[in-house]
Amino acid sequence: MMASGSSKLESFIFTDLMVTAIFAVLAYGTVEPWSLALFELNALLVAVLLAIRFVFQPKTDWGNWRIALPLAVWLLLSAAQIAFSLTLDRQATKEASVKLLALTVYFLAALVTLRTSERRKIALVTLTVFGFAVSLFAILQRLTYNGKMYWVRPVSAYIAPFGPYGNYNHFAGMVELLLPLPLAYLLFAKINLEQRLLWLFSVVLMAVALIFSLSRGGILALGIELAALMLFAKWDRLQSVGSGRLPGQADARSTMGNGLMLGGALAAVVVLALWIGYEPLSKRFGTVRQGAGEYSVVTRTEYWRGAWQMFLDHPIAGVGLGAFPTAYPSYGHSSAKNERLEQAHNDYLQLLADTGLIGALVGLWFLFELIRTARRQFQMLARARNQDRALAIGGYVAMLGIAVHSFLDFNLQIAANALLFLLVVALATTSDFKPDERLGQHP
Repeated sequence: MMASGSSKLESFIFTDLMVTAIFAVLAYGTVEPWSLALFELNALLVAVLLAIRFVFQPKTDWGNWRIALPLAVWLLLSAAQIAFSLTLDRQATKEASVKLLALTVYFLAALVTLRTSERRKIALVTLTVFGFAVSLFAILQRLTYNGKMYWVRPVSAYIAPFGPYGNYNHFAGMVELLLPLPLAYLLFAKINLEQRLLWLFSVVLMAVALIFSLSRGGILALGIELAALMLFAKWDRLQSVGSGRLPGQADARSTMGNGLMLGGALAAVVVLALWIGYEPLSKRFGTVRQGAGEYSVVTRTEYWRGAWQMFLDHPIAGVGLGAFPTAYPSYGHSSAKNERLEQAHNDYLQLLADTGLIGALVGLWFLFELIRTARRQFQMLARARNQDRALAIGGYVAMLGIAVHSFLDFNLQIAANALLFLLVVALATTSDFKPDERLGQHP
């Protein structure tokens, strides 16, 4: 009876998690006080439900719980910044700490609820369908843009919205996190032709929307993701032939089929992107010829210089989590009119400025845990089930894409994208990698 109640509660937590991820994106990326408040209150509910779940079944399998420890240490660091007056803005650090606490709770919930293959498949389908729907909406909204988000909410002339986000780079970040999942499923899972076409259509539309967003950092990240997936596909086929899972002739057919499919998809993406927005694309990428004098390069360089100087002045614990906007006016100026600079436009420099060497070392610890988990998984990859292989490879490629884009923007400072990132991490790292039954037990 207790096991049944525990299972139902876990299913409810999982449903809440998926709904929250969708809501967070649709609520303008969850960057405004009202949406952040709902986001954090719901995290409190999830924390209570997780506690009750633990009471029902004390021997809960928390999955790869070690990967969540760095987030807990960042929380302790922010608490120390507040307690010992190491932050330049106590209120901002308190608010940033609450957001980080909410994200930590959601991450723990994902690690617990995504342990089952069925839920991982539901999450994959849900995120793919949602990515397709939001991409379609974003394209339609841009084609019929009337100066209002969702066609009803007026926005400042100084922001560049795309889809439900107030900035096109953050929409691109969302696609970078979602697109590799269905694409990896196409490449590494065995599905029939009708299903392959549906998955392929969703991938193509997401790619077109990202290109149409005109985010150059996003397009760069997408290109790196596609290249990484192609390398993984080749490596996986070699491993499969070596393990006996895929005969040599089948490997050749698979290679040719995937090549034709991806070639056709790439052609469709290029044709659709040019058909929908040749002029804005041409104008946007024409600015590359300006080199170091291009506006976004000049402004970002100014922001990065200020963030680096902040770190040099506060090297141990930083200026305080979330205190960057308060500290920056002493180090540089913002090009935004009547607005203060909120982020460094580089997640790595932001981490250094906000939390110093201590925070940066914690970030390296998080990266180490990811690499350690990936190394263990990839040793069993060739004989794992197709879905697990697809989720692991797609998840790690998505992390690579957002890591590249983070050198140029601040997607991980946006609550919606930070939550999607943690969901992708959980999807990749909770795959149990049980062997394909047709191959027997893994040695």
